[in-house]
Amino acid sequence: MRMPLGPAALGFGSGAVVLVAAVAWTATRLAVAEAMYGDGLRHLDVAVELGAKQLAASRRSALDGFASALGLATGYRVSVFDADLGLLADSDLGSGPPRTPGDRRRRVEVAGALLRGTASSRRPSFPDGREYLFSAARVYWEGESVVIRFGDPADPIREEAARAARMAGAGVLVSGLVVLVLLHRALRSVTGPLGEVRGLLARLAAGRAPGPRAKLPGITELARLASAANRVRSELEAQVARAARERDELAHLMDVVGEGLMALTDDARILRINPAARDLLGLAEVPPFAPAGSVVRDPVMRDLLEASVIRPEGRLEVTVGGRELEVRTKMGTGGGSVVLLVDITELRRLEAVRSDFVANASHELKTPLTVIRAAAETVLEEGLPPRLRERFLRSIEGNTVRLQRLVDDLLDLSRYESGAWRPAREPCSVGAVARSAWEEQEAKAVRRRVGFEVAGAGEAVGDETALYQIFRNLFENSLRYVPEDRGRISVEIESRGRFVVVGVKDNGAGIPAASLPRIFERFYRVDTARSREEGGTGLGLAIVRHLVSSMGGEVSAESAWGVGTTVTFSVPRHRAGAVRAVPA
Repeated sequence: MRMPLGPAALGFGSGAVVLVAAVAWTATRLAVAEAMYGDGLRHLDVAVELGAKQLAASRRSALDGFASALGLATGYRVSVFDADLGLLADSDLGSGPPRTPGDRRRRVEVAGALLRGTASSRRPSFPDGREYLFSAARVYWEGESVVIRFGDPADPIREEAARAARMAGAGVLVSGLVVLVLLHRALRSVTGPLGEVRGLLARLAAGRAPGPRAKLPGITELARLASAANRVRSELEAQVARAARERDELAHLMDVVGEGLMALTDDARILRINPAARDLLGLAEVPPFAPAGSVVRDPVMRDLLEASVIRPEGRLEVTVGGRELEVRTKMGTGGGSVVLLVDITELRRLEAVRSDFVANASHELKTPLTVIRAAAETVLEEGLPPRLRERFLRSIEGNTVRLQRLVDDLLDLSRYESGAWRPAREPCSVGAVARSAWEEQEAKAVRRRVGFEVAGAGEAVGDETALYQIFRNLFENSLRYVPEDRGRISVEIESRGRFVVVGVKDNGAGIPAASLPRIFERFYRVDTARSREEGGTGLGLAIVRHLVSSMGGEVSAESAWGVGTTVTFSVPRHRAGAVRAVPA
């Protein structure tokens, strides 16, 4: 609604301005006073905290001087009270006056500090009746709870607030609502950035997400404060991110390492265990901070883990779930220990295999050498009949050939097992290779009247020389055990999916069920005397297993005692259109 112009309008405008000026004066006085009161209390809180630390280090005999000196240094009134709210010392009054119940009831900030540790108030002081701002803190001094209180008169604050109010009122008389808006903005430019900084620091102190960065205000000092808070935020975030990254990297390293790792706390509880350790110990899940003794069942290993947190190092070998484990422990520099679990089952098996191999090879070499030496000594004797001399010479020749075959097989087997030999990958006819290998044995087969046949056909991808050796070794074994006149050896070839499956079958004496799992071991013989008599080295089937495995196939054996034996092996099948591989 438009107001009419004239004296009435001017009077209304003057009254409105006066009313707004009065409201502005009152509001400004209260706002400035409250802000200054709050600022004064914050300064008092800081001073009390510092004074409390100094009081804790002082002595009773110097209490009065302490209060006076501290009051002179800070400009505040400094008082010290006992647990009964009685005054012990005061920078303005010296030693405390007689204690009265009324005095104690009015000291609400002292009572609050005794209950909560710190407290503040704004009230009249009973000695002089002046209004003070008080801030108090509880201190343990010489074994007792006392309270140190700092006080600051409120009169200067009220006077300063009144002066600011008068200035604001005068400004409102000139500019009215503009002054109030400008004042409001001015106050917000101070309290807003301070509130943002306070909120940011409070979130950081509580361990919560820091939230957005504090904005930089136009006031230089506040901008510096906000910038410092932002730097603290950034550094803390960087430290947290670095710690999280290092933790994740360590966790990933523990999870992917092949050996078992365990980290134990000072009291031998499992701080962390990687999947390899759980697998080696046969554990599905391990509860966090579970005692190591409740998780590990082996008593010897349990004692080692529990002692690892007090002994610098430890080591043992233990069998857990059929596995041979080497357990090593090392005490950490900051407490606790680290446990390493290494599966040495395969290592121990290889050591046993090596020991057996040395023993077997020594035995196999010793027998023909002994025969050769004895025969040679006999041949050297004078007067030996020519017929007997020829017999011993043929014995020397036969055992020399046997030694040569044994050494050749050992060299071949060593070459296959060491990885120095790589099979070629060329198309070859399995049936043609089988017939070619049989030609080498045909004279012996004819002499013993042993029949032979090849059924089926298939083209494989592999090493033709290796396939020839496989057939030759299998044929030699079969010829040793098939009966004369009615012996039969057959080769059955069949294509199955990606493989050509070959079965070499005979009607020989067969293999006992107890010996069947071991026939592919080096130097293992079912019939030792007959095998040596026929010139076998005991390495033929071991060579067959390595050659088949090297070409990507598998080998197995089936037998029934007195019926016969079938050795089945597979080689990759050649498919039309496949690219011919270059031999390795």
